[in-house]
Amino acid sequence: MKKSSMKNRLRPLLLTAVSLTVAVAVSACGPADEGAVSAKPTAAGVEPSTGRPTTPQTSPSSSASSRTTASRSPTSARTTSTSTPTPKQAIVKNTAAPRTRAAWPRVTFARLTFEIPPGWTLTTYGSDACVQPVHRAGLPTMFDCAGIAIKSGSIAGNELRSYEARQPGGWYAATDVQPCPVRPTLADGSFNGITSGTSSPPVESGLRPVGSRKAAYDRWTAACTSGYRFSPQAWHLPVSRVLFLDYTGHAETARVLESVRFPG
Repeated sequence: MKKSSMKNRLRPLLLTAVSLTVAVAVSACGPADEGAVSAKPTAAGVEPSTGRPTTPQTSPSSSASSRTTASRSPTSARTTSTSTPTPKQAIVKNTAAPRTRAAWPRVTFARLTFEIPPGWTLTTYGSDACVQPVHRAGLPTMFDCAGIAIKSGSIAGNELRSYEARQPGGWYAATDVQPCPVRPTLADGSFNGITSGTSSPPVESGLRPVGSRKAAYDRWTAACTSGYRFSPQAWHLPVSRVLFLDYTGHAETARVLESVRFPG
């Protein structure tokens, strides 16, 4: 009686244990929970799609490969850019022939040689000379010279006194009233003479080059009855005893003086 009652008590316990064992085995072999599938994270930075396939998750190995490729890409681009030779800036050379100054004829006076402009001529008056255009009609003229006057030897200055540097009116070698360099006769037929500057001191003095030497330079101002004003200039070479005078200003004077060559 005692053995049968013991078996009857143990049978429900054994059945319960068998049921638990079968349940555990079935749970281990069954499909994955869908709730767990839906809870899987999507690709980083991408929100889940609605009604369309979601972006597949990139595997760790492929992600690492993509990062490696992306990190190399800028370097490769830079390498390609620097490997391309940069074109050198073209250097343009001036192949044009240098402009040469046209030759002027050369003349000699008072043992000096110098150039004169084409179309000009040297006219001598004893110890004096004038370099002027061949065709001088209508040009400003002073003391019968329409260009550059040259005096040598015993040089006459203001009102025929011996010429000296910085002499008042040193350019005016006359004792009477000289006609104006332009239009010596006014429209009414009256005389158009020089009215001022014939005895005034120079307004500018100093040393200026003549050829390879320095000359005493002076400049005065003068005016005529008509109101015409001009500035006589002088370059005195005391050793060579030569005086260059430009009464009314000529563009050619600078080159003439630059071209002067001295004897020896």
